[in-house]
Amino acid sequence: MSTVLGQVSFRDVLDILLVTFLVYQGYLLVAGTRAVNVVRGIVVFAGVWVAALLLNLTTLSYLLGRAGTVGLFALVVLFQPELRAALERVGRPRSRDLSAGVAALQAVARSMERLAERRIGALIAIERRTPLGEYAETGVTLDAVVSVPFLEALFARNAPLHDGGVVIQGSRVVAAGCLFPLQSSDGTYRRYGTRHRAAIGLSEATDAVVLVVSEERGSMRIALGGRLGPDLNGAELRDQLRSLIYERSGQGLPDSPGAPVPGDSAPAATGAPQPSEAVTVKEKA
Repeated sequence: MSTVLGQVSFRDVLDILLVTFLVYQGYLLVAGTRAVNVVRGIVVFAGVWVAALLLNLTTLSYLLGRAGTVGLFALVVLFQPELRAALERVGRPRSRDLSAGVAALQAVARSMERLAERRIGALIAIERRTPLGEYAETGVTLDAVVSVPFLEALFARNAPLHDGGVVIQGSRVVAAGCLFPLQSSDGTYRRYGTRHRAAIGLSEATDAVVLVVSEERGSMRIALGGRLGPDLNGAELRDQLRSLIYERSGQGLPDSPGAPVPGDSAPAATGAPQPSEAVTVKEKA
């Protein structure tokens, strides 16, 4: 053992650490996207190939080797959008991301205020550490810059996507019209409308900051960690978003009393909850 350890140099340790770091960064690039399942398939394929080589299965090894060569080119063609997005994320300056993210939060807060003033319901999920890719896939892919007019247009009454939730990653609106899991009907918030229960349900399943505007009361609230916070004004909403998204200091929101909002409606469920909860309620015009 001492002989083996004696042969390990600082360069070897550095090499292992760099490879580990690159593998981890590669995982972060594909996490929450459809490429995750492809990566799993590649790992299984590689495992079978290695087993065939070790067992000296000549024909199977030859076929898998040929298939692997062709498959690499096929993957590049099929996943060209994902590869381009990954390269853009790698080359995107960090400082620019921060400034764009701050501007996006200001736009989100302002759009929430305007929607609340006109009593137009809204449901927005802001991604943090937990990827929201599986929920974004239930809606319409957009990949648009966050802006006040754009968010208002998405939630405008009778707009095609106004019934669903919006998913925001960084400074981009990645999807709209998304379905979120409902909070359990026998929970504390069972008398709340579908929109509020969808906000609470998503916050239970992920660490996302979920914003909800009440159509009936014109109030703005934040769901986090399975709890619904109190009504907020514009300044309070901005402070909460800045703290939760950038300072990461908020671990939960205090439960707040108040009348439930039975008239609010929202997207109800993804495949995760029970089928009985997978409903979408149409808002009142």
